[in-house]
Amino acid sequence: MNRIRLPIPRTCWQSRALTVQWNQTRCATIKHGAKVGRAKGTLKYWTAEKLSTTQKYPLSIAMKNTIHPDLDPKPKHKKRRALVEGQSRSAGGVHVRAQIVSPDLCDDVLKYAGHMLDKHKGCDILDINPGAGLWSQKLHEYLQPRSHVLLEPQHEKFESFLDPLLTEPGSTYSLVSKDPTHLDTYRALVAEGAFPHQIPRDAEDPKAQEPNNTLLVTGSLVWDPRLPGMAFDSMAKQLFYHFAFAAWTNDLFHAFGLVRTLFWVQHEDFGSVIPLSINSLAKSGRALEMSQNVNVLVSGPRTARLTGKGSLGREPQYEVEDTIRALKAGREYGMDLPAHRRDSIHEFAVDMEQKFGGAPILDATIMHEYLAKQSLEGKSTTGLLSESAIEVYGIQRELKDLYPDVDLGSMVTPRGRNTELRGHPGAAQFADFFKKRATPSTQRNNKVKTEAVVDIGEELYHLECKILRMQDGPEKDAAMAKLEELEASWQAGMSKMLNNYVKAPESELDERLELRLPHKRLQWDTRCFEPLTMRQDETWPKNNLSLISAEPIPKQASRSSDWYEWLQDFIFGLYSQPAEPITIALDKMQHGLSDIIKDCPSLRDPDKGGRLQMKHLRVRMLTMEMTEELAEAYKNWPFKAPDSDHSKYFRNKGVPGM
Repeated sequence: MNRIRLPIPRTCWQSRALTVQWNQTRCATIKHGAKVGRAKGTLKYWTAEKLSTTQKYPLSIAMKNTIHPDLDPKPKHKKRRALVEGQSRSAGGVHVRAQIVSPDLCDDVLKYAGHMLDKHKGCDILDINPGAGLWSQKLHEYLQPRSHVLLEPQHEKFESFLDPLLTEPGSTYSLVSKDPTHLDTYRALVAEGAFPHQIPRDAEDPKAQEPNNTLLVTGSLVWDPRLPGMAFDSMAKQLFYHFAFAAWTNDLFHAFGLVRTLFWVQHEDFGSVIPLSINSLAKSGRALEMSQNVNVLVSGPRTARLTGKGSLGREPQYEVEDTIRALKAGREYGMDLPAHRRDSIHEFAVDMEQKFGGAPILDATIMHEYLAKQSLEGKSTTGLLSESAIEVYGIQRELKDLYPDVDLGSMVTPRGRNTELRGHPGAAQFADFFKKRATPSTQRNNKVKTEAVVDIGEELYHLECKILRMQDGPEKDAAMAKLEELEASWQAGMSKMLNNYVKAPESELDERLELRLPHKRLQWDTRCFEPLTMRQDETWPKNNLSLISAEPIPKQASRSSDWYEWLQDFIFGLYSQPAEPITIALDKMQHGLSDIIKDCPSLRDPDKGGRLQMKHLRVRMLTMEMTEELAEAYKNWPFKAPDSDHSKYFRNKGVPGM
């Protein structure tokens, strides 16, 4: 057993190891200068439900006695004094590292996706924040590693769980007590020989960009509530991005070659990291997908569907359509999602696949009527229908049970319901029901109007692609005339959209094209299986976690050593405007920059996802190939603004609209 215990610095975010890189210059969503404390009426963070244990998982009881928030000292400060490291006002001054307590969850992961890890059998493991060590033990038993380094900064809290692993006969475990939020911790592990079987590689050696399957990095990046990083709202995301982009420079543990990471993270915390919708694709997501092949092995249960600007998800028909595809791919790949690890959307997808034979569900009305029926039958439609619609169907179920003589479905006019219900004992309840039903009904009608405009937009796209493939002549002239008519119809439809829905047709059109065209912009839409669904009580305190596997994409040997710096910088500027047409976004980056479009043939190549009219090609619809092509054209563009001819210009400057 090798045990190394070094002092843990108390101010991790001040360490020089946490240097500000391109992806750290975003402003944190937590406004540290804002008014502190919980708003009046806000519920207590550590509720009895969140801290409840279950006899099903005895480890939850042990964790309650080990890491309960009340066991950590509360900060003693005056009203305006800043909190010390690792504490949060909203959660009573404590960040708890939620622990996996369900052996079933670990077993199901390895049974379902273990074959993806088989190439790492007998490897070395770096295990970050192992805590109680349940996942560590399960993964260790499966992979039988030759060495397993536990990077645990709070060994004194978890020694009763970890020491038996360290002291058992023939143990290949070792303990390193350093702070995992310090990047220098990982450089020290390399320099100090924590992995004697590994050989550091020269970053200039082409072999340094080869995958190293003899080392696996796993662990937990879970702090509840989320631990803020440096210019990040989350330390977990900050570390994840650092680990990902260190592969391009062979820094940190990638000094031994490109290493796979396998991390447990908070589901809600990482909602913006892995784009699940074209409308949630931003600069960090695009850069990550160009540097890592990411798979989600476990996901939390579906959460409430947000509305307005907070909603970045897909319309239900597209979510179900994509789920049908992924379930089918999983069956063909030998990864049929087990019944006890499915969410309601998986059952709906199977049902809809049988009803429609796997054909795309084009009509939002059909999808809503189907989900309404499921909701009225008492099935969960959380995350698919709006919360207002779910509430209405819940009330309708209750009224049907109370007053079976009233047919609510047939009452659609105010006059009709007033006449029929006059003097009825439930008249007041029915009045409240019809009032609440108005909101989701209006939302549904607006979505139907949006879909009619989207249909025009899809026809416009396909006609553009047809024209790009045509030779000059009368047939092409006729197609161009038809294109002008469709363009006029599109503009007319857009002009009639309500203010709250003015951007909805563009968003839904891009979503539809992303799903139904072969040129995928999101790795999520190429997944060959659906993630397992975990339950909140499988961690303590209760939490929704995801398990994310990320494998680095090697640099192209033909590229110059500074190319990826240029690429990251260009992505930072361009994808700050993901919903803008490519022409406008480029000119906002630098005056006249849209001139480089002529040097990027893929933008107008229909076989590569391009289209004829650049005003309809939005930044989020660029493929990775297009993004690289644009970055190279910019690098070679001779008209850059003064002092901008370097690879950190946009990161340092910032871009309008950020």
